[in-house]
Amino acid sequence: DSPGTPDATDVDGESITISWAPPTHDAPSNISMPIKCAEPTEEPDAPSIVNVTDTTNTSVSLEWTRPAYDGGMEIHGYIIEMCKGSEQEWHRVNEDLCAVTKYNVTGLETGAEYKFRICAVNSVGKGEAKEIPESVQAVDRLLAPEIDIDASFKQTHIVKSGGSVCIRIGFKGKPTPTASWTKVDGELGVMTDITTTETFTALTLENCTRNDTGKYTLTLENSSGNKSITIAVKVLDTPGVPGALSIKEVTRGALTIAWKPPTNDGGARVHHYIVEKREASRRTWTEAAPKTTQTSLRVSDLLEGVPYFFRVVAENQYGLGEAYEMPDPVIATAEPAPPKRVDIIDTTDTSATLVCGRPAPKVSWKLEEMRLKETDRVSIKTTKNRTTLTVKDCMRGDGGRYFLTLENVTGSKTFTVTATLLSASHILSLEKVAGLSVTTLMLLTQISLSLHWEKERNMNSV
Repeated sequence: DSPGTPDATDVDGESITISWAPPTHDAPSNISMPIKCAEPTEEPDAPSIVNVTDTTNTSVSLEWTRPAYDGGMEIHGYIIEMCKGSEQEWHRVNEDLCAVTKYNVTGLETGAEYKFRICAVNSVGKGEAKEIPESVQAVDRLLAPEIDIDASFKQTHIVKSGGSVCIRIGFKGKPTPTASWTKVDGELGVMTDITTTETFTALTLENCTRNDTGKYTLTLENSSGNKSITIAVKVLDTPGVPGALSIKEVTRGALTIAWKPPTNDGGARVHHYIVEKREASRRTWTEAAPKTTQTSLRVSDLLEGVPYFFRVVAENQYGLGEAYEMPDPVIATAEPAPPKRVDIIDTTDTSATLVCGRPAPKVSWKLEEMRLKETDRVSIKTTKNRTTLTVKDCMRGDGGRYFLTLENVTGSKTFTVTATLLSASHILSLEKVAGLSVTTLMLLTQISLSLHWEKERNMNSV
């Protein structure tokens, strides 16, 4: 019911009091229409940034960012519009709304300039458009090759022997670069597989061995430039072949073997080396001495006069590597003895005969730079323990430095014999033997002497 009729009381110049009787019944009023609480809605703002990412002779690629304000409603998509050259009329490019923030406009006229603008759409309607700052020309864009890798990319790849490794590298460039892989200081293995697309290239090494260890270089190249990157691959494997063997300090029944560490240690430190021997007439290898951490070893208890082959193998935590075997056998024979003395056993008017220690070396003679050969005047006779040089009918040109070279299978040594001429009688005599060096006598019988032809008085050396 409605309240009673109002009555006015206590009326004065500033106020009035109104009173009424309450309604007889206090039932509720009719229900109103439902009301939903929500923010006010409107069209979205324009996209924040619009960029041209690529161009070709017939297309332009665009990207943009979402509007800072969506109008209080979900954005359904975007409308792309374009305007050719200096025209003022804008034309819609996409019939359906673009749901993502990038679009490739195709079918353009080669070389023509275009302007583009983009607007967002929600349930309220189309928002304000964002235009690119400058017009863009439909031409092929040239871009030097660029390598596209992120912070997680590994510059060094480590793989166990028998495993596989794949190096995948993204790239970009206009025109599309050619990609080529090379191995620094080596060639790509037969198990290498290369896959290349317009956006990436991948190098895959299957069933890796120590030989795959190294640095691999990717080179990207197009008409705008080139770009390279080098990646290291480390294969954990047994060591490679040690360096070539050398033999020294040969004595009766013993010798010393030396070698160089392997260039490829298999990705781990070499613990020790194993040296093995076998007689040339046998096929069985036996250890020549206990394992060693050094790169040289003294081998003893060899049979004198018997030829031996030797081989060396390195070992690391992954096992024994490849062995290096000597191509030719070596004989542990007696160390050549130094001459205990040099004896002059005979002299004539034109020659002197010298005798020295053992073993008998190969002998050759030279006068200054000319190698002496036997002629009607020159005779060279060599036996097991002596050499005789005879020069008949001596002339002034026969004086000078004679070089005596002694050589055997283990080395060689050259010494000088100085001669002067007795013009009156052409008599040959030996004045002294000097310069004998026994400290260097290890592998070869060595001799150093001076041989003089003396004049009777007032003679000059020739």
